[in-house]
Amino acid sequence: MANLSQIKHVIVVMFENRSFDNMLGWLYADGTPQPNQFLPGTNRAPFEGLNRALWNPSNESYFNGDPPAKVQISPSAPDTTTPDVDPEEQYQYVTEQIYGTELPNEHPTFPMMGFVVNYQKKVSAAQSVQMMQPFSVGQLPVLSSLAKNYASSDAWFCSVPSQTWANRSFVHAGTSNGNVDNGVLPNPLDWNVSTIFNVLSDMGIAWNVYADTEITPSLTRTMFPKLWPLEFDQHFKGFEDFQADCEAGSLPAYSFVEPSFVEKPNDQHPPHDVAAGEQFLLSIWESVSQSRAWNETLLIITFDEHGGTYDHVLPPWGATCPDDKSDPGREGFSFNRFGVRVPMAVVSPWIQERTVFRTDTDVPYDHTSILATLRDWLKIPAEKMLPSKRIPIAPTLSQLLTLPSARTDLPDISAEATGFLKALRERVVEAIEDPAMNDLQASLVSGTAVRLQQNPAIVRNKVRTRNDAMAFFRGHKIGHK
Repeated sequence: MANLSQIKHVIVVMFENRSFDNMLGWLYADGTPQPNQFLPGTNRAPFEGLNRALWNPSNESYFNGDPPAKVQISPSAPDTTTPDVDPEEQYQYVTEQIYGTELPNEHPTFPMMGFVVNYQKKVSAAQSVQMMQPFSVGQLPVLSSLAKNYASSDAWFCSVPSQTWANRSFVHAGTSNGNVDNGVLPNPLDWNVSTIFNVLSDMGIAWNVYADTEITPSLTRTMFPKLWPLEFDQHFKGFEDFQADCEAGSLPAYSFVEPSFVEKPNDQHPPHDVAAGEQFLLSIWESVSQSRAWNETLLIITFDEHGGTYDHVLPPWGATCPDDKSDPGREGFSFNRFGVRVPMAVVSPWIQERTVFRTDTDVPYDHTSILATLRDWLKIPAEKMLPSKRIPIAPTLSQLLTLPSARTDLPDISAEATGFLKALRERVVEAIEDPAMNDLQASLVSGTAVRLQQNPAIVRNKVRTRNDAMAFFRGHKIGHK
């Protein structure tokens, strides 16, 4: 497989709840340098980004035949905390965002036209225009620079048209065990499946999960009871450990990096400031690119799901159901269609700059492509690999490493982002002192309660705000474990 043999370290960084259009839709806008390379070479379709003709109706009556009250796409967001009220992301609401008032079907009348109207379930009509205010390249200098200097995909879909836990479960396990939404009180025992980390441990292959947190436990470990045994403690580390391991060139074969979800959040989850996420990503880039193992590293940057933010590309049908538990699973969903597009950038000195990649098979890219790439790269035999039926047919990332030798140039992304990040450091990132928890933060609390053998309903009744959550985690002294 093209140059994957040159790679000794794969790193996956997964942020929260942003669509492709929201973060990278303007990446190759008219008047800017266009892609150098499309992969596969047979797919020369133009970059599927935003254009000024895109819109959503703000009147639900449009779906019943009335003329649309159009909200046009904007060239930039008014602030790096846009949208400043968290959009809906549960299965029911994502269905409305994609199909309007129709039931899901392969040829909808109003494809991707329900975002603004759905957002009005939480905000006023005037505020709902934020749904059509994606970020410009200048507002995301780190992510945009990495995507342009290396590779991005305009056709990477999250695995489930719903929330965080289901999509992160597909990244780690190739299935969500039939679950669709996080659940009112997310219970990890409902997600009790083997993960890629269990597979790697069984094979004696080194791995770590690095979390940018001091008081909250790893979300990955919280979700999966098969990672709770004490024998796995050594694999869950802090971000400072990641930086040290990069510097020493001692990263394991597979690293998964989590942002901070609760304390000084930099996970990009609306309305958290994306500038904080940019700062975190810059720290990752600086550590990886300065590592003595840089020429042997593949860095994958993506997001778990779209989080209710606007995207204009209709998710494809024809997804393979991963297992019997999912056929059908919760909400009657048979896992036969993908979720909304999410940002995807892949970084390596073996990748030509300004590469745009799409699937090189008949199957679209989704999060199980990460697992398929790991399987081929590490030569994991079928009998030891996760049993999900989606993994064997998922396209891999092998087509990206097209260069005959590693690049010697190193883009100065720090310099490109200097002014932007200086402004970030001069202002307070968190605009709200003690907000109510979002669904992900609440799920981390209830999941931890189950792990500690506490009643999650009782805990959640007491832990209502983000400050409550931090006090809860401090009291149990779990840290990033």
